[in-house]
Amino acid sequence: MRVPVDADLFFFVASIASVLSSLPKLRSLPTSIVPVQYAIEDVSQAALTEAQAKYFAPYDEKLAAMNYWPVCTYRVTNYGRNLIRNYANPLDTARCVVMINEFPLGQAGKVSNSCTISFHTRFTDGTILTTRNMQVKSILDSPPYQVVQERPGMTDPAQMKRDHDRRAATMGQPVPAPADTNSVFSDVQSEHQRFSDFQLANGSYRLLPDNDSYELTDQVHWRAICNHLNPLAQNLSMRRFLPGALIAIALPMLAVTILAPATLHAPNIGVSPFVAARCVVLICYLAAGALLGWLLQRNTFLWALFLIYLPMRILMLIPFGAPPDATLAAIAAYLVAQARKRSHPVLSDASA
Repeated sequence: MRVPVDADLFFFVASIASVLSSLPKLRSLPTSIVPVQYAIEDVSQAALTEAQAKYFAPYDEKLAAMNYWPVCTYRVTNYGRNLIRNYANPLDTARCVVMINEFPLGQAGKVSNSCTISFHTRFTDGTILTTRNMQVKSILDSPPYQVVQERPGMTDPAQMKRDHDRRAATMGQPVPAPADTNSVFSDVQSEHQRFSDFQLANGSYRLLPDNDSYELTDQVHWRAICNHLNPLAQNLSMRRFLPGALIAIALPMLAVTILAPATLHAPNIGVSPFVAARCVVLICYLAAGALLGWLLQRNTFLWALFLIYLPMRILMLIPFGAPPDATLAAIAAYLVAQARKRSHPVLSDASA
C-alpha cells in the first residue's frame, strides 16, 4: 500500500532542520563580531539627512512634552548601521535614548528600520534600571547589575516613563544622568566595557587575537537558534498576539469543517462545487497566514506552518497527502511580514 506524501509535514520538518543546521551561517554574520571599543561619531543636527531629521521629529515632540531635550546624536560606526539620540531632563535623573537600527532584508536594496525607546537610571551602587520597548529578546545574558523592564509594543514614552519611575522608586538612590556630549560618550563607552567584561567572563564573548574585537561564542549562537524556534522570543505583546493567533488557527478549521462542506452543497453557484470549496479553504488558509505574518514579523514561515498545520493534524481534520495549504499559508505569512518590515532607507545614505 502506497503511503501518501504529506507536503506540509515535509516542509515543516525541512524548516526545522534548516534552523538547526544554521550554526555556520550565524558564525559568519557581521553581528557576531563585537568591537572592544566603540567608534563613536558625533552627528550634529545639521548633518542629519532630511529623512533622519523627519524620523526623530515625532520623538523629539513627545519627549519635549515631558521636558526631555536632545543632548547629542551619534552613531557607533564599527558596529552595524545605527543612529542614536540621547535626551535628558534637567529635573530628572533618568535619561532617554532613541535608537534607530537598519537591517538588510535579503533583497537587493531593501531594508528594514527598527526603533527602540529606552529609559535608563543609574544608582549609587552601580545598578542600572532600563525600561525599553525592544521587540526581540536579547540572546545575551543580562548582567547582575542591570535590571531590565521589557515593554514590547509600547510606543508612548510617557507611559514607559511611568513604569520606569515606579520601579526606580524601589531601587535606591539615583545619580544624575549625563547631561553633555562628552559625558554621554564616556558613559556609553564605559558601560560597553563593563557589559563586555561580563559577557567575556560568562563565556558569551571570546576575545579575538587582534585584541580589538570579540566574537560571539557558540553558546550564544545556539541560544539564537532556540529563539528562532520560539515565537515568544520576539517579545510579543500577548494581549495582541494571542487573539490574532487563535483567529488564525480557527480560520482553517472553520473552512474545512463548515464553509467547505456548505459550499459543496450550495445550489447554483456557477462553478464546480469542488472548485468552489477548494477556493474557500485556500482563501481561509491564506488569510490565516497573512494574519500571522502581520503579528509575528520574524520566523514567520516556520511558525505560521506550525500554528496552522499542527492543530489540523492533531484533530485529524485533514488527511495525509492533502494539498499543501498550510505551506501556502506560511508563504503568505512570510511575504506579509517582509512587506510590513520593508522601510524607506533612513541611515544608509549617511552611515556607509
